[in-house]
Amino acid sequence: MKANSRRRVLISSLAMLLVALVALSTATYAWFTASTVATAKGINVRTSQASELQISKNDLQWGTLVNYNVSNKLLLPVSSANGTSWFTADAAAATASTLKEGTIASQTDLGSYVIRDQINVQNIGDAAVENVTISLSVPNNYLRVAIVPAAAGGPTAGIAEGTSFADYIFDSDNEAYSALTSTTGTSQAIITRNAANAALNSDDDDSNDVDNVYSINVGTLTKNQAKYYNLYVWFEGQDAQCYDANAGATVTDIEITVTGDTVVA
Repeated sequence: MKANSRRRVLISSLAMLLVALVALSTATYAWFTASTVATAKGINVRTSQASELQISKNDLQWGTLVNYNVSNKLLLPVSSANGTSWFTADAAAATASTLKEGTIASQTDLGSYVIRDQINVQNIGDAAVENVTISLSVPNNYLRVAIVPAAAGGPTAGIAEGTSFADYIFDSDNEAYSALTSTTGTSQAIITRNAANAALNSDDDDSNDVDNVYSINVGTLTKNQAKYYNLYVWFEGQDAQCYDANAGATVTDIEITVTGDTVVA
């Protein structure tokens, strides 16, 4: 039987991004014009204390400190419904709500569009750790973060079989949007958070979206067991807030927290 008291295992991670937002607006224009870019600078994951849970990126170097080493990276808006096929486009004008005809393109070289890596969790202790949860908050509307169960660890790992990429996409306002799925403009409606990944702290006040915290249920990790997740960070061109007037250099934080309960026999 499990003892009533359990030692809490906490890994608190801070991922710092310089996101291109100056202020929110009530306009509904999507996509940037061709001359506008956004800047992401620095993703660092740190642990607040040593514990039986360790983390790694896709290099599988486990420990209590992970540096993604992203600095001054320029990102252009992009859109994807499945994490595999990505599409770009230009706005018809800086204040246009439509795509510019003929600009939708399939993108395979994603270096200027998507930050891709992994965030993996491993139990190095003798006792099992249950209720392992990855929690995150996303502070800006057209920024997207996806933490998707992976088939394995490493830079070439695909997502786990039977996993819906859309179920693991997170943003600040939890609104549905329509991701591009082809160069002809066909799109697929996506809900940004599946009901299975319920909000831990749902805040409907748009002025305080940074407090929105969402969770991914990792489950129980036995001794030496690891679970792998692909990490994607991008600016979603189909989001209504992704338009020229929101380009800038505001520093915002993505907070990622991994927690679990050590089972005491």
